[in-house]
Amino acid sequence: MKKIVVMSDNHGYQDSIKQVYELESDADYYIHCGDSETHRSQDLNGWICVSGNNDWGLDLPRQSILEIEGLKCLITHGQFFGYFNKEVKMKELLEQNDCTVLFSGHTHMPSIEEEDGYIFINPGSTNLPRGGSHPSYAVVYIDKGKLTAEIKKFKMKY
Repeated sequence: MKKIVVMSDNHGYQDSIKQVYELESDADYYIHCGDSETHRSQDLNGWICVSGNNDWGLDLPRQSILEIEGLKCLITHGQFFGYFNKEVKMKELLEQNDCTVLFSGHTHMPSIEEEDGYIFINPGSTNLPRGGSHPSYAVVYIDKGKLTAEIKKFKMKY
């Protein structure tokens, strides 16, 4: 079984990256879905990261693919999905890349959805939640190809 921690959209609050890492110190993978707004690569040491629409300081990829226990996961920020028919665009991106799991952020609203065998996970934002949600991140477990996920509330300690 593998444990994956997913966060996004901390927008310059770099202590939240460190704090999530410390809260979930037993994870196998740490994923950041963009908009960290850091200019120092050491802030993201140990994290698989993609660029968000507000990440200008580092040369990060737009998307990344990670295979975990037979599940192919695509990581992207999500700013190119738009507001209308975004689920269709998300599913198309997974199909184009032969993936079944999508980790994305951008909306600052956490969600875990499954549709037609595809799984969409948005961890929300650790520091600037929207839509009445709480500051959050996601914890995902993959065991023999089966995925379970939860959204965890986040509160800054520092």
